[in-house]
Amino acid sequence: MTTKQDFLTKAQEKIDALQSKLDQLKEKAQDESNEAIEDIKEAISSLEPKLEQAKAKISEIADAADDQWEDFKGSFETGWDEVSKQLEEGWDSLTDSIKRLFS
Repeated sequence: MTTKQDFLTKAQEKIDALQSKLDQLKEKAQDESNEAIEDIKEAISSLEPKLEQAKAKISEIADAADDQWEDFKGSFETGWDEVSKQLEEGWDSLTDSIKRLFS
C-alpha cells in the first residue's frame, strides 16, 4: 500500500528530474544556432506548463489531510498518472525535436 508520503516523495523526485533536464536544455540552447534555439525554446515552452501542472497536483495532494488521502488516493493517483503521462509525452516530443535538429 502506498502511503501519501511515499507517493509525494516519488512524484517530487520525478518533477525534480524533469526540471533538471529542462534547465540543462535551456543552457544548451544558449550555445546553439538561432534556428535550433527557437525550436528548443518552443519545445521547452510547451513542456513548462505541464511541469507546473504536475507541481500543482503535488501541492493538492500534500495539502490533503491524511485521512482524506485514503479516501481520495485512487483519484489522486489517477490525476498524477495523467499529469505524469503528459510530462513524459512532452519530454519525448522535446527530445525528438532536438534529435531532428542535430541529425
